[in-house]
Amino acid sequence: MTSKPAIEVRSLVKTFGAGRGQVAALSDVTFDVPSGSALAIVGENGSGKSTLLDTLLGLTPPTSGSVRIQGETAALLELGAGFFHELTGRENAMQLALLAGASSSEARALAERAAEFAELGDFFERPVRTYSAGMLMRLGFAIASNLKAPVVIIDEVLAVGDGYFQRKCIDRLVEMRRNQTTLVIAAHDLHALRGLCDQALWLRNGRTAALGPVDVVLSAYEDHLRKRGAVRAEAPGTGGTGEVVIRSVRLTDAHGAPRAEFRSGETLRVEVEFETREPLDSPVMGVALFRDDGVYCYGPNTLFDGQLTGRYDGRYVLVASFEGLPLLGGRYEASVAFYDKQHVYAYAWHHRLYPFTVLTERPDHGLVWLPHRFDVRRLDEAR
Repeated sequence: MTSKPAIEVRSLVKTFGAGRGQVAALSDVTFDVPSGSALAIVGENGSGKSTLLDTLLGLTPPTSGSVRIQGETAALLELGAGFFHELTGRENAMQLALLAGASSSEARALAERAAEFAELGDFFERPVRTYSAGMLMRLGFAIASNLKAPVVIIDEVLAVGDGYFQRKCIDRLVEMRRNQTTLVIAAHDLHALRGLCDQALWLRNGRTAALGPVDVVLSAYEDHLRKRGAVRAEAPGTGGTGEVVIRSVRLTDAHGAPRAEFRSGETLRVEVEFETREPLDSPVMGVALFRDDGVYCYGPNTLFDGQLTGRYDGRYVLVASFEGLPLLGGRYEASVAFYDKQHVYAYAWHHRLYPFTVLTERPDHGLVWLPHRFDVRRLDEAR
């Protein structure tokens, strides 16, 4: 006998306004979220994501349909909203815990956990009106993620603060998943959603465009964005949380000789010298190839290949070999990235920083050369 879903949504409709001015923010949305699983909600601005979350939380009633949630619900929405600005960070943590139903001792314990997580130092004892926007976001996530609830609704909080704190936040969400917390996460960070969620719901103009396994739905959503031209090529640059330092990157031929030009069918090797700042368990290492206009050609990594797992602590050289390079003539760029073992956040990335040219004598058009052949037969001979 299967357990009852943590969240059940049936034929949900939400409209605003009346008459000719009526707008349908949600139209006939239906889904379940099993207990202990995580649902990603994606869609362009105005698709109905925030309205759906507000309806799940009971902040706005549905026009029709039903929402059933098993157990208490906590929300990580609009971090920094709802604070008492004359109170200190500690006082806000305790006050919000009490409002959520905690006892005085539980509120004090939560405030201590929030202080440790937020890492605000002396500012935790100062009025929040003195906080920067980033500090408010840290405090908001620290408080909300420490409120114990079996169901947590999350809206656009995966880009909180700097790279280091983003990692802490994602680690906390991973921990919540391990503890069987049911998560609903609306975000634009599709990479993080892939690592955190099992299922995904794509909303388009308030309706369900797709619902199913996270990889399937997010791939369909990405294709939609590309066709609309809504995806812009990410500019070259560097980033990451800092646990890995990329010391150098060389492009070489099959014999290790540095090259800036390759011919279709040759071997391209990308040699990456890197160092770990602390022991890391099975970091995901990847190299991606882009055309110089930002078109993504190919991006393998060690997780997908099931390779190079284990403990890394020190300096290493990673070699990614692309044998029989199928790219047609043109200018290209290589990227290098190191991720945590769940492939959610990046320790270090160098995006499109290593240019190379591919030469070919073939007159073919397109991006890659694929093995093929042509055959012609007379139909009367076939009879």
